[in-house]
Amino acid sequence: MSSIDYIRFFGLPLEIQWWILRCLDLRDQASFLQTCQRARHIVEPLLYNKIFTKIGTHNDTTGLIEFFLRRPHVVRLVHFLVLDEFHPVAYRQLMAIEFPNLESMIMQHDGEPLEIDDEKRRSLNQLVKEQPKLTNLTFSIERDNASAVKIEEDDAILFRHRTLRRIRISYIDFSAFAQSDVDYFQHANLKGLFIELCWYTREALDRIVSPTTKLQNVLIGHNDQLPITETMYPVLLAPARESLRILDLTWRWKIPVEDQGMDFTQFPNLHFIRIPPVYLLGSAYRDGSVLPDLIRTRFPPNLKMLLLENIVPRSIRVLNERGIAFPGYPPPGYTLELTLMPRDYQLIRFLITQKHDVLPRLKYVLMYYMEFMSDPSDLYPLAKENGVTLGPLLATDYLNPLLDWLDKL
Repeated sequence: MSSIDYIRFFGLPLEIQWWILRCLDLRDQASFLQTCQRARHIVEPLLYNKIFTKIGTHNDTTGLIEFFLRRPHVVRLVHFLVLDEFHPVAYRQLMAIEFPNLESMIMQHDGEPLEIDDEKRRSLNQLVKEQPKLTNLTFSIERDNASAVKIEEDDAILFRHRTLRRIRISYIDFSAFAQSDVDYFQHANLKGLFIELCWYTREALDRIVSPTTKLQNVLIGHNDQLPITETMYPVLLAPARESLRILDLTWRWKIPVEDQGMDFTQFPNLHFIRIPPVYLLGSAYRDGSVLPDLIRTRFPPNLKMLLLENIVPRSIRVLNERGIAFPGYPPPGYTLELTLMPRDYQLIRFLITQKHDVLPRLKYVLMYYMEFMSDPSDLYPLAKENGVTLGPLLATDYLNPLLDWLDKL
């Protein structure tokens, strides 16, 4: 850059300067920052807006703490923190700093976390500060064996931020939150809650859910048996019955705890639900004669999209181009043919043909591997006739419907 260009650059509006600087990589931005005091004031808000750590380097969480100690003025410039490790000391030290403009904290740790003794943990937690503008918090520790990491009652301070609008917790045992005061968490504007492969008690989950009446999008995922009975989830979500629009219950365990079904009839704005039918309806749905009553007393009345989770095919055949069956998953050029269990076929057929009587706003019935099913071929004409779309999803698909799109559906 010539001296004339240098002078012209400083005469540009700040937004244009940032637009130009975004064309540079981080090293070039850092180099320009060091040229003069004026350049530093321009670059720093852009350079430190979002900060990432890298485990195993001097740029890990401990290194980040040291950086903030050397340059405390940078703290006010940070809007996003993305940590690739959970260091039990450094993370708490980081949260002891008040970031006046921090909007998002994402912490995702892979592997076994370091240990910390109880006395040091408690002393560090006493210094943790509430972040005044934090709206998004992700806290995930995925061990090699995928078992939940237990956190203690005093660790609740790490999640106590009034301005939170989205929380994601993964692979954590937060049962100890049940010992906190009923009104300890005060995130009244929370709209998104995502709990994946965690362990908790009814009281602990209630501590997180009860402060808000504005929840719109909830995901609760489990691969093993549920930590509480399935009938309690509608009860715990009741404070948000008017606001809840998307509910994703990705439960892979095939046996319900109580087998009594779940009552979502008091959730008038719940438009999308992903759930195994045996949890929602109970095993009683095997009897086709009770389906009308089960649908009316279990489903949300204004449901628009239904994703049937964990439906197990009755039989699997792999066919080559000549229609000869082989065992196993199909290699290239072969076809996988699945057959639904009779109860699941009967349920889908009933939802389509009786839609106008039981779920008049239903538009989509989705299921994984439906494109391989031999059964639904006779259901597609019925679905079209009744204004329902049968949609297949691949195992790699992750469905996250947009709220505005659901409202217009």
